[in-house]
Amino acid sequence: VQTLAGAAAMELAEAPGTGGMWLRHWRVVAPKDPGGAAVQAQFLLQQALRDPSSQDYRMILEEARTVCGEAALLAPGDPVPYIVELGVARGMGASEAEFQSVWETVVARAPHHMGAHLVALRYWSAAWHGSAEQADAFAEGAAGAAPERTLLPALPLFAVHDHLSDVNLVRGLYRSAVVSRAIDGALYAVQQAPADHAVLPHVRHLLVWFLVRAERYAEAMEQVRRVDGHVGAVPWSYGASPAAEYA
Repeated sequence: VQTLAGAAAMELAEAPGTGGMWLRHWRVVAPKDPGGAAVQAQFLLQQALRDPSSQDYRMILEEARTVCGEAALLAPGDPVPYIVELGVARGMGASEAEFQSVWETVVARAPHHMGAHLVALRYWSAAWHGSAEQADAFAEGAAGAAPERTLLPALPLFAVHDHLSDVNLVRGLYRSAVVSRAIDGALYAVQQAPADHAVLPHVRHLLVWFLVRAERYAEAMEQVRRVDGHVGAVPWSYGASPAAEYA
């Protein structure tokens, strides 16, 4: 859903008015397709988040929430519409109680969904509506309760990355106990997760980013050998010039 929505958003940015026409066509010819509805909702969310200062920001998010509801009705039991709605709730500044209500709906359907946890983690981060402490608590709790063969043990590494600006002046940060423990949790996660897990490339990319900075080069190279090219993976998607990270 994120990949297709991202493709439509990129095409629209490159060709305003005509780009991403296939998504609009999909919705017209198959209005009862829950996949099309979910992709449209995610597309609208991404469009809104491109410019939170826009006067249309809340209107687009409201539309995204409406389409989330349509997708949920078309596919009862599917967690994806509610995962998209988590992003909508974050963007609209939902209260903790409101956000928790959507979150409980998600975990009732897919309690160990890594993508859902990543969306929720952003809500609890200091950049949005929480703090480093809340994000860490959420990530550590999910990692500690994770069953085998999930990527949730890697969640604390994402929490650390989201809050590097708060601590990046600490000497030897990337070799500190907190970061080392998060790296080791992510290494464990990628070793035992299914090879076709959709989020696995993101975790491997993030591991490379941290392992190089921690000067754990052999382990970084192992991730490079295993990772597939994955455009838009964290952390490269956070910056305009990924190559500059190592310049």
